[in-house]
Amino acid sequence: MLVETKDYPINELRQCLENKDSDGIGRLVNDMHAADVGRVLTALDAEEAVELFKYLEPDPASQVLLEVDERLRKTLIASISSSELIEVVEEMETDDATDIISELPVEDARRLLDGIEKADSIELEKLLVYPEDTAGGKMQAELVAVTEDTTVEKTIEEVRRKAQDIENISNVFVVDSARRLKGIVSLDKLILASPATRIIEIADIDPLKVSADMDQEEVAKIFQKYDLVTMPVIDKDGRLAGRITVDDVVDVIEEEIFEDFYKMAGLHLEARVLDPPLRSIGMRLPWLLINLATAFLAASVVRLFQDTIQQFVILAVLMPIVAGMGGNAATQTITIVVRGLALGELLPKNAARLIFKEALVGLANGFITGCAASIIAYILGANVMIGLLLFLAMTANLIIAGLSGSVIPLLLRWRKIDPAISSSIFVTTCTDVGGFFTFLGLATVFIKTGIL
Repeated sequence: MLVETKDYPINELRQCLENKDSDGIGRLVNDMHAADVGRVLTALDAEEAVELFKYLEPDPASQVLLEVDERLRKTLIASISSSELIEVVEEMETDDATDIISELPVEDARRLLDGIEKADSIELEKLLVYPEDTAGGKMQAELVAVTEDTTVEKTIEEVRRKAQDIENISNVFVVDSARRLKGIVSLDKLILASPATRIIEIADIDPLKVSADMDQEEVAKIFQKYDLVTMPVIDKDGRLAGRITVDDVVDVIEEEIFEDFYKMAGLHLEARVLDPPLRSIGMRLPWLLINLATAFLAASVVRLFQDTIQQFVILAVLMPIVAGMGGNAATQTITIVVRGLALGELLPKNAARLIFKEALVGLANGFITGCAASIIAYILGANVMIGLLLFLAMTANLIIAGLSGSVIPLLLRWRKIDPAISSSIFVTTCTDVGGFFTFLGLATVFIKTGIL
């Protein structure tokens, strides 16, 4: 399929829906990738999306359901009958089907499991036991597994037989009679081997593998580190439970990245660009109220020094610069630290080194930006002592930014709290309070000692 950069045929589809032109809808949708159809559905009104979805056959509908967000997916599922949903789910791979079933009410999920083939139902029930954010929750049951004594010739025949139902076969898993994992053979190695060779003789007998209860983020790190395409998942007894493929890991990485971005911005994880206004308000307002409370904490610091500000009004003009620079520097630090924690680059043994480094970086950046700010303030009419005050306060606040931006995420991780939430509240509060207190406190000292 040739991928082109062009607008989606939204208006044409709307016209076809209005005219109930099934041929026109088929002509427009059949040549589109499932991901593109998903974007079209997202762009349409809910009623239009439901109507368009009903025109899709079970196979494309099963793929499209995986390409839309959870809220729209629930709407689309609710718009079709139980029998239609069963047909759609039967077209999915087990890991995708598990995701869909886990989102259904218990009664609907039970009805769906009872409606599909018994063998498939048993496999899905096994997968549903695992939490969604674990290796077991992301794995699929479809794979090619043979016993240790199977010949290469017989293994290739098994691959050909299973290829009719399984996509993206890249490895064959070798198991014993109890289905305990004994090794892995890649397809290229399998093809080049002699037909009469026992499969265990060409297998990697110590392959990378993960337990079914491992967190999905840890699984993604292993895939990234070793450039894997697929990896086996074993249960607590060492038996082969399923496999995770790279396409599932890509989704996990994207999910984790956006989760961190949302948390750092104080956004609800389910917030979407086309949400209704009331839904967006409900998701954003709680964080804004918390930020308002911390803003008043910073304002209370300013109030302590209102007499100082009254004597030198220019201080009110310059103090947001000190706080703003501290906030920017803290954002830089915390972004690096949270990324390091997420990727496993930052370990407890490196914590002291990190804190010292960020404090040093804050000192250096504060010194340079403080000098620049002092010169600019002098050019704009401030006296030399005001420039010195600005220099000292900015240097101190950038050190605070470096320390808070590195220490707070580490403390949150130590307390088993996601460090991504720290930048929007705790660190910003530290730099605001620190910036105002340092700047206005030094100004008060300067006034009392006669420097100002």
